[in-house]
Parts: sequence; structure tokens; C-alpha cells
Amino acid sequence: MLAVRNTVQIDATIVRNATRCGFFMAGFGLSVWAPLVPYVRERIEMTDAVFGLLLLCIGVGSLTWMPLSGVLVSRWGIRPVQLCSVVLLALALAGMALTDSMLLLALALFCFGGSLGVIDVIMNIQAVLVETAVGRRLMSNFHGMYSLGAISGALMLTGLLTLGLAPEIGSFLMIGLIVAANLGLARGFLPNRAPGGGFAFVRPTGVVLLVGLMCFVVYLAEGAVLDWSALYLTGEKGLEVAKGGLGYAAFALMVTIARFAGGPLVNALGTARVIAFGGLLAAFGIGLSLAAEHWAVALIGYGLCGLGCANVSPVLISSLSRQDGMPVQLAVTVATTIGFAGVLAGPAMMGVVAHFSSLGMAFALLAVLLVGIVPFCRRFTA
Repeated sequence: MLAVRNTVQIDATIVRNATRCGFFMAGFGLSVWAPLVPYVRERIEMTDAVFGLLLLCIGVGSLTWMPLSGVLVSRWGIRPVQLCSVVLLALALAGMALTDSMLLLALALFCFGGSLGVIDVIMNIQAVLVETAVGRRLMSNFHGMYSLGAISGALMLTGLLTLGLAPEIGSFLMIGLIVAANLGLARGFLPNRAPGGGFAFVRPTGVVLLVGLMCFVVYLAEGAVLDWSALYLTGEKGLEVAKGGLGYAAFALMVTIARFAGGPLVNALGTARVIAFGGLLAAFGIGLSLAAEHWAVALIGYGLCGLGCANVSPVLISSLSRQDGMPVQLAVTVATTIGFAGVLAGPAMMGVVAHFSSLGMAFALLAVLLVGIVPFCRRFTA
């Protein structure tokens, strides 16, 4: 049985499996959007610039709603907030699949980003509580399930569309699966809430801000590879445009593999070494992609970057259970929100540097930032 402060006792196996599946379904839900993009562009006429502004609604939604997650969990508990967020996600996905109005699409994207942001924070809160209660290194495995869910969802919807299924029908099948899975998992979501109805606001402590900023750098790397690696490979390394996505594919594949091996790795090396080696390996991977004369070697570099980044953010989030300056729900919320901002800021920062210098220089500065997290690893000795 699993007993966590301010919860009833729940079977530990049920809770662990629910947490794994919850992370998987969060990644699964995120992935539904990408295959729908071409159909949305066909249904609603707009310029690339307008579409780019619409995509900002996802990030604005996430950054607007994520800071509320800890307060909601403290007041109501993980289970009801998770299920309400899943319902909002389902409505947002339905709107994205059906609407032919640009205004409604913007609203749907805002709710899509917001609900996913809340789910992301909630699952990290549950993961920290579960990991603390069972006394095992589980965070990397949980995050690996998120990566696997994102890959699986994209492949599944792409497969349905390739078979000739209408995007609306394919989307509703995916939505039904997401809702049904989360309802089935509800028993394993912890009913944690703070005594007295929750915390309104607690000033973030230094270690929480440090975790958030270090996660910011790691997520910045992910956002940069996602949005800029294809342009760099095709523009600087001679890779065919149709194969430009291989850079991020190599990165994401190694992230997924490394996270499933993360538990034993953290047990063997410890948190500090995982952070230090991860930052150095990620920086080396970026450097290799810059120095490579052939695109195949650059792909290896992006893979090494993914290998290095994979377990840094999970062990950082996990470390928040060992601080006592903030309630864990709020600490995870603050750190996750700051970290997620890196995914949004990364591409823009890279673009500014590339405009005034070069894309290669932008990636070089990213490598410097990754090395910059290494000296702080000593703060995390557990």
C-alpha cells in the first residue's frame, strides 16, 4: 500500500501504473495536433505569419494556466484537477479538428496549451509524491513514458489519416481514447490536497528557482533542436529538405531510450553526476553537430545532445521533494513553468542570434549554456 501525506492509502502498483500511463497519455494528447496542421491550413485560409501568431496561443495558454496548477492541486487534489483538465483538452482537440473559424481556432489552441500545461505540472507533482513514497528512482521512467506517448500518438493518427480516415473521425477516436484512458486511470491519481484548503501564494525559494532555471536551459535546447536543427542540417550540411526532420528524430529517440534507463543510471551515478555528465554530453553533441562536415555525423551529435539532456530535467524535478522551503505542489509548479518557458523562448532567442550573427553561432551559445549548468550540480548531492 502507498501512503502519502494528506492522502488515503492506495495500492502502490495501481498508483505507479497510473502515473506511467498518465505521462504516456499526456504525450499522446500533445501529439494529436501535429498531424492535423495540414488539414487546418486547408480548411482555414491564412498566411504563414498569421499561422505563426496562432501557434503562440499554445504557449500563452500553457504559461497562463501552469502557474495555477499547484494552487488548484493544493485546494482540490490531483484527481479532480487532472480529470477536469482532460475534459478541457478533449474539448480543445475537438474544436481544433472541426472549426473553420480563425477566432475559435485561436481559442481552441489556447485551451489546448493551457490544459496540457496543467496536466504536465500535475503529473510531475504526482510523480514526485509517488517517488518519495516508494523510495525508488522513477522520475526518468515516467518522463520516458511521456516521450513514448508523443511518438505513439503521432504515429497512430498519421496511420489513421494515411488509411484514408477523415481527420475529424481520426481525431475523435484519439480523443475518445484519451478520455477513456484517464477515466480508467482515475483510481490511481492521488487525492492529495493541502490541509486547510490550499496555499494562495508562497514566495519561491532559491533552490526552486535554480531548478527552474536549469530546466529552462535543458528545455531551451529541446526547443532549439526541434525548430532549428532541420534548417541547419539542410542549409549548412547539405541534407535533403525532405529529410530535415531527422535531426530532431535522432534527438527525441535518444531522449526516450535514455529515460527508460534513467533509474538505474541515477542509482549508479547519483543526481549530481547525472546533471554534470548530462550537461557536458549535450554540449559536446551540439559541438559535434557544428564541427561535422557530413550531415550523418551531425545527426550523431543531435543524438548525443538528446542523450545528455534526457535525465537532467527529471532528476531536477525529483530533487524538489527534498527541499522544505515550499510545499512540493507549488515548488513543482514554479520550476516546471520556468522550465517550459525555455521551449518557447529557445526558438526566438536562436532566431535573434542567427539574425545578427549566424545559426551556427546560436547553437554554439546553446552549448555554452549547457556547460553552464554543470557547476551547479554540487547543489544536488542526493
